Amino acid sequence: TRTLCQAGSLQSSGSGAHLLTGMSFPLSDKYEINLNKKYGEGGYGATFSAKDKSTGEDLAVKLIDTRKMAVTAIQRECNILMQLKHANIINMKDHCNGSGNMGHIYFIFMELASGGELFDQVIDRGTQAMDEPLARGFFTQILSALQMCHLWGVAHRDLKLENVLLNSSGVVKLIDFGLSHIYPRTVDKSIDRSKPLFDVCGSKSYAAPEVLGVDKRNGRGYDGFGADAWSLGVCLFAMVSGFFPLDEASQSDWRYSKLRDEQARNPNASTTAIVYKWYRRTTAHLSRELVNLLDQLLHIDPSKRLTLDGAAEHPWVKEQKLMAEPHQPASYEVNADDYPVYRGALNVGPAMEYDVADDDEMPVYRSLGGAMDDGASFVMPSIARQTGNINLLLGETGIIGDLAEDLA
Repeated sequence: TRTLCQAGSLQSSGSGAHLLTGMSFPLSDKYEINLNKKYGEGGYGATFSAKDKSTGEDLAVKLIDTRKMAVTAIQRECNILMQLKHANIINMKDHCNGSGNMGHIYFIFMELASGGELFDQVIDRGTQAMDEPLARGFFTQILSALQMCHLWGVAHRDLKLENVLLNSSGVVKLIDFGLSHIYPRTVDKSIDRSKPLFDVCGSKSYAAPEVLGVDKRNGRGYDGFGADAWSLGVCLFAMVSGFFPLDEASQSDWRYSKLRDEQARNPNASTTAIVYKWYRRTTAHLSRELVNLLDQLLHIDPSKRLTLDGAAEHPWVKEQKLMAEPHQPASYEVNADDYPVYRGALNVGPAMEYDVADDDEMPVYRSLGGAMDDGASFVMPSIARQTGNINLLLGETGIIGDLAEDLA
């Protein structure tokens, strides 16, 4: 029996299903909600199955507990999604606050991405990482979505494999803009990134070094666009390697200090080769072009890191060969146009052949930690599910209980 979002309070039917009765939220005449089918759960709420009553379209609805997250923050994320209309960014249909005994619940209706998370495409392969054509298909779509964000002045700040969903056709859908920063516009409508950001936010293994190294007292902040580029590099590295380059890009991880020192000592050293060497592995199975792209995205110094536009023009993305001398990373560019212009690798096409878990349930915690060749000296950074945090210095946010029970 389905649970319908209709009028009043939660009740139980004879079959044991919860039914929402009475005027529980302003959009109850447009949508049905099935609380028996949960797609996922996070620190502030959970996502359930929904349906558009007029069209019959299957949707997803995110129910957020406003006692845990401010309504202004939720509406801010909704406003961002209203602006970012792109084939590789999740499409929000409607949003509203609940009423009555559900006044503490905020409802966000969005398109259904039933193919699961990109995280699962990586973790389910175990030590058999993605081949390059498949990884390229995913990467270019994520890059496309991020380019659109940046063209509108939005730094995502929590890009990770878990925040990249797939629809039933395998098309990438970027989600979760709760930690995003919106840069202001100047008088001439260009994006103003002159002021550094100081929020130490995101997810530990994906956060850029400059994010984790913020020193507000001394004015050392970071650029949100550059931080997104690092996170994009971590995603690509995990896709083709099956493990993270670092557990976290800070002094808390011995790998970070070794990588930082090596990059400082030898600017031409390959970041990818350095990381692989720790585990007595080589990069021989990776193309030269892919290694070069990873090296440029995973540069600790953000001023030397490849930009998204630079990544879009990279030979690996364009399926070209590198010249004898790899090109230098492009400098940062600020888009001065009032409206977005499609450039570079804004590729939204369907991903290539792979298994899509239709209507996938919330994946369980799994890790590749320790998967290495015999005789390796160090344990690889695990690929494990991570929770985005508004303040990484305080640790990860917790997972709330069953929201259906909370509503009952």
